[in-house]
Amino acid sequence: MRKTALALMVVLSLSAMAFAQGADAKAKADEVLKKARAAIGDESKLKGLQSLSATGTVRQSFGERQMESEVEIEMMMPDKIKRTTNSSFATIIQALNGEQMWTDFVPNVAMGGGGGMRAMGMGGPGGGPGGGQGANSAMSQYFQLQQRREMIQVMLAWLLVTPPSSQMQYVYIGEAPGPEGSKLDVLDGKSADGIGVRLYFTQEDHKLIGLSYKAKTRSRNFGARPAGGPGGPGGQAGQPAQGGQRPPQQGQAAGGPGQRPEATPEERERRMKEAMDAFEKSPEVDFRWALSEYKSVGGINLPHRLTKFEGQNANEEWEISKFKINPKLTADKFVKKEKEKAQ
Repeated sequence: MRKTALALMVVLSLSAMAFAQGADAKAKADEVLKKARAAIGDESKLKGLQSLSATGTVRQSFGERQMESEVEIEMMMPDKIKRTTNSSFATIIQALNGEQMWTDFVPNVAMGGGGGMRAMGMGGPGGGPGGGQGANSAMSQYFQLQQRREMIQVMLAWLLVTPPSSQMQYVYIGEAPGPEGSKLDVLDGKSADGIGVRLYFTQEDHKLIGLSYKAKTRSRNFGARPAGGPGGPGGQAGQPAQGGQRPPQQGQAAGGPGQRPEATPEERERRMKEAMDAFEKSPEVDFRWALSEYKSVGGINLPHRLTKFEGQNANEEWEISKFKINPKLTADKFVKKEKEKAQ
């Protein structure tokens, strides 16, 4: 990860120095956002923006392991966002379609399917929402909300807008020291469903250089995975595991190719309880996104490099190679396609 991103991470770790309160905090936040939106592009450009797409590379670190993927982001105003990530292991599609959040996972059979993703530490707890812990468990609901946060934050980072249903409200927190002796304006945002985010803007040119939030980490091991989702972030409810073939354990019958041995009801219940206990006890950690390398695309200034930190470690970096302003997108592109059942 680049030195600029590391310097921004230090800045985003600092607390705001001066505080505004009440109505003054909201009025000041509106003022900062107005200037920041103007820094993205003039009002006519932003009003004429109906869709946006971006393609680039994502580099992720999992301890000593690293993985590079191709990413495509598609947005259709005001509330449709789709992210498609292609790697040697799988294709993962995440989409926010108005109120609906969905995920699809297509494993690369040649690389062992979902087992390869889990080996890289990318499997969500319990198979993601609806995995072994159940779609209505506190853990699944929590991580579904975090998936929604991730999608909304992409739109927020690039355009300083969020879907109307989020009803995001902002207050001005104060000033903080910025890079090379500069100063930052710091805002807190909170959505109707409880998604919170802190935004950092330069006072000199009003650019958004970072955002931060607290959340439980998905990389934490919340217990053994019973038969659940497909192993990618946010697996779908009720889908079988798609890992590679494993040898049967003593006392268990071997399954078919690519299937896990069937766990007993008692074992599933024990694993579920262990996972929930671990989830409830796990602390939230600091996540930070540093935004840099702003370039004008059709008169709209967009950051082309986004670096994500979990705690003190940079574990994800997006390098956008191409944006398209108002690409031809249709609403059905954001609807999940039903898969045909095997005969």
